[in-house]
Amino acid sequence: MGKRATAKNSILGLLSQLVMTVFAFITRSVLIKYVGIDILGLNSTFASVLSALSLAEMGFQTAIVYSLYKPLYENDINAINDILNIFKIVYRFIGFFFILASILIIPFLKYIINGIDVNATIIVFFLLQSSASAASYFLAYKRALLYADQKDYISKTVDIITFLIFSIIEIFTLVLFKSYSAYLIERCIQVIVSNVIIQFLCSKRYKYLHSKKINKPLFRKIIRNVKDVFLNRIAGYIYTSTDSIVISAFINTTTVGFYANYMTIVSSLRLLTNALLHPIVPSIGNFLVSESNGEKQEELFYMHCHLRYIIALMTVIPMTILIDEFIIIWLGQDFLLSRLFVYLTSIDLYIHIVHSSTYDFINSFGLFNIDKYVEIIGAATNIGLSIILSKMMGVEGVLVGTVVGQIAFWIGRSALVYKKGFRLKNTKYLLYWIYNFIYIIGYIILLIINKIIFDSILSFQTGIVHFIYSAVIMECVILVGIFVLFGWKKEQKNMQKRIISYIKRKHKS
Repeated sequence: MGKRATAKNSILGLLSQLVMTVFAFITRSVLIKYVGIDILGLNSTFASVLSALSLAEMGFQTAIVYSLYKPLYENDINAINDILNIFKIVYRFIGFFFILASILIIPFLKYIINGIDVNATIIVFFLLQSSASAASYFLAYKRALLYADQKDYISKTVDIITFLIFSIIEIFTLVLFKSYSAYLIERCIQVIVSNVIIQFLCSKRYKYLHSKKINKPLFRKIIRNVKDVFLNRIAGYIYTSTDSIVISAFINTTTVGFYANYMTIVSSLRLLTNALLHPIVPSIGNFLVSESNGEKQEELFYMHCHLRYIIALMTVIPMTILIDEFIIIWLGQDFLLSRLFVYLTSIDLYIHIVHSSTYDFINSFGLFNIDKYVEIIGAATNIGLSIILSKMMGVEGVLVGTVVGQIAFWIGRSALVYKKGFRLKNTKYLLYWIYNFIYIIGYIILLIINKIIFDSILSFQTGIVHFIYSAVIMECVILVGIFVLFGWKKEQKNMQKRIISYIKRKHKS
């Protein structure tokens, strides 16, 4: 059941993210055409501000999911019920706090938004956008149980259906009425409807869940983990959300709109890889609960790293070469940023995809207490350099700070996994980095080969058909390159055997 559930979660997650990505681009195009690039920059800035407020969640969901692995493995119904009750009460408190904090932050918006007058209309936009975020805290707590129980496909199915219906309504609203406020109200309703349906389905599936008094000893235990995960949340916020605020405050809010166009593409690719790989994390947690041998844990880690590397190659290389082409087709030549910006963005995405294996294992090991020191160093590096370099280099300087911060996360987290997770010798950790340098060389080789092919053969035409054709050619070159460059690796051989075995089974059936 575990492998089938993981596969189902991955497929549904990937499908839902693909649909959401397509509609995100359509909606963004409609927003630019009917409400303007200024409002789009405002939307991205508000999203970053609200991400800061969501830090009130403090990482409860991560700590709750980790706490659920063992009770689910042992089928301890009382413990599961205790954990979910804690989560429900805490999330209600956070929801009310989020609403209050949104109101209190209104006087400070004028210091964050640069180049746009903060009037009553802008404040209404902000409150409507914050309402959509706040709504999720009152109803979303049972999602954690579905995820930890490897039944995340249920919530994904509900999300994709409600998203499709409401996206169509939102697009029509923007085209017919050009009303950004109506669009925000519909987004808020979408969040409520989706979570109400998931609540109902969870109640039918887990009939043993019921309200009860908080288990205080368990609550204190979870709080200890939450305090450590909270720094992780801060670091995650600094990585994903502060760039927009730095650009808005130190450059201007309109530039955020141009930056956000590229980030929509990058974020969509990041979310697609997460949708494909995130369902594997509960399987990792379950494996680490049942297997204490560091060598065997490392074997699973290497397989996970290799899988992420292949996905990074197939994602980052075409993006690096074709992202400007996509922007031109989507929005036009006037919305392009520099090639340096593109290369920095690509490096950031590559590191994010590849190094996230360490993050998945840290969460599965429950190493929140020690990981907080890595978070402090990485986050401080990121935000400090981004602010300093934004004055010297503009938008590109913000990205340099983000990339350097990512490198700090990667070094610190990988050391933590080996020393505190696997408890293996330093030579094993050194070997991990040797393999990663080999991976980076392979990435550079395949990037250069694809760039030469594109410049020599594929760059003489434009248009969506040519774009798709070029992307398909690049993916084929990358797949061949993976077999040629990494066919000697144990992980690649195992992966090829599994693919061949799967094809044979399908052929027989």
